Amino acid sequence: MSQAHRLPKLLKMLRHYDDPVSGADLAEALGIPLSVLYKDIAVLRAVGVEIVSEPGQGYVLPPSAQLPPPALSEPTNALSDELIFYTHPLSRGGIVHWMLEELGVPYRLVVLEYGATMHSPDYLAINPMGKVPAIRHGERVVTEAAAICAYLADAFPEAGLAPPLSARDDYYRWLFFAAGPLEAAASLNSLGFQPNAEQRMRLGSGDFATVIEALAAAVNGRRYIAGDAFSAADVYVGSHIGWGMQFGTLPRRPEFEHYWAGLQNRPARQHCEMFIQQALTQ
Repeated sequence: MSQAHRLPKLLKMLRHYDDPVSGADLAEALGIPLSVLYKDIAVLRAVGVEIVSEPGQGYVLPPSAQLPPPALSEPTNALSDELIFYTHPLSRGGIVHWMLEELGVPYRLVVLEYGATMHSPDYLAINPMGKVPAIRHGERVVTEAAAICAYLADAFPEAGLAPPLSARDDYYRWLFFAAGPLEAAASLNSLGFQPNAEQRMRLGSGDFATVIEALAAAVNGRRYIAGDAFSAADVYVGSHIGWGMQFGTLPRRPEFEHYWAGLQNRPARQHCEMFIQQALTQ
């Protein structure tokens, strides 16, 4: 059920109760996780709907509460479009999977096998590279994990996974630093290629040691990479740091370990980790 459909239904349920109703009961009745309910309530409050929280009891909608604007009464095209996620559990799709779980929005997961299915005509129409991840959101197709994370953060602003436009300097900088110089330098280094001085000038990634020092300085002493709140940049940068240390493509520096320790136990990431572990046992 899309958020545009859930919000009017949630309001109708709250109007039905004179006494506070628990978040768990509301989430169960709507068939959604409790984390999604919290986000829906935050959206309604943000547009002026007075939903009162009674500590230890639940939520109540006062009789005097104003109705939401008409835009919330009917599904919009953006919110009602189906979101399809193409992935493989042992791929960079894990980054997008984590992002989707942080959003808490409905999506359809399509697992593709390496080889034939990723190179089928149907999927090549989605991504001519024959690689995952990719998403289709209504008629819109987005590939490349960093681009997908940035798109999803903007497509679902109620999740709060992108800073305000006036504060996106570090957000864009480190999101695409990880997608560009970091990934290129780490890949070249893992293949045993050490560029000479002339080659480093021609490569956008420069040399591996310089990239690592820049990234270590960026996360040193910081809980989040782009300000005081968790964002899509943490999903992307954190994934590269976590997996890089696990598989030996990045060094286990104290700066990386401290930053990753603050991210790896997030419920959304743990859910994706279970998906990966199940794939490894099959």
